[in-house]
Amino acid sequence: MARISEKYNDAVLKVFSLLTLLYNGEADFSDVIKLFADAEGNITRNANVLLNKYLNTIKVFGVDVKKIKNKYVLNHMPFSVHLAEEDLRAVALLKSALNFLPKGKNRNNIEKLLCDIEKTYDKDTKILNSVIAANKNYDLSFYFGKFEKQIAECEEYLQNSCKLELLYTSEGNDYNIICIPKEIKYHESLVYYSVYNILNRQIFDIPVDSIKNIRKLSDNSVQGQDSCTTVIFKLKGDLADRYKLRDWEHSNGKDENGALVVVNSGEDFRMLCFRLLRYDDKCEVVAPEYFKNQMIKMIDNMLANYEQ
Repeated sequence: MARISEKYNDAVLKVFSLLTLLYNGEADFSDVIKLFADAEGNITRNANVLLNKYLNTIKVFGVDVKKIKNKYVLNHMPFSVHLAEEDLRAVALLKSALNFLPKGKNRNNIEKLLCDIEKTYDKDTKILNSVIAANKNYDLSFYFGKFEKQIAECEEYLQNSCKLELLYTSEGNDYNIICIPKEIKYHESLVYYSVYNILNRQIFDIPVDSIKNIRKLSDNSVQGQDSCTTVIFKLKGDLADRYKLRDWEHSNGKDENGALVVVNSGEDFRMLCFRLLRYDDKCEVVAPEYFKNQMIKMIDNMLANYEQ
């Protein structure tokens, strides 16, 4: 009886060791087969037979394992969780927020938490998650709402062509540079302040929410507000369906109201104004604020011609 009990205990330990390897991610065949080596650590033909038996055993309990090339991948656990699209987008935004954290314990803990969450996805959730990851159509309202004042401040300095002393943080360290603002860039769920570092003559893209302080040094005539920058606008109705993106534009798709969100980078301001005016009320400029003001000024000037 003692030998039988010892044999059973050894089998249970091997099952849990196998599940641990699979749960921690892709498991190399070489690591898995070592669980079934003999007492001297030698891999025998019998080890491959035992491995197949144990894989069949855990499948009986709802554990689905796939072998891809030379790796075993855990595809389904009996306690898998089904998440809705809204929940998956929240996880995606949390992933994106990791970009703001410096390397260290907190970032590692959150990365581990996200990894553990993804391991519990059922098959349908994994498919939906891959679609969301491919589209990356995140809702930016939270980001722009939280940092609206800071973005507006950056736009004002850009519009007024200022030389700045800018203090920002990166990976836990503070940096102070003398610079000239060049552009505000919108990329997925982030906004970057693109500035020209006068000292080393390089352009840096700094996340807006990492900027701790901006001090105006002087006005600078090098750059005017009509220089190339990024403009975001929405197209509504049937125009959203038939609009063809230019080479200098990109879009992550439609928002919750069915409007196509377009990010335009580098088009001449005056030409872009005239083009967007042709779209009438089917077009709404989202940012930057001074571009919206420029369009309003053009419209007012046009109306003034008919009021005379």
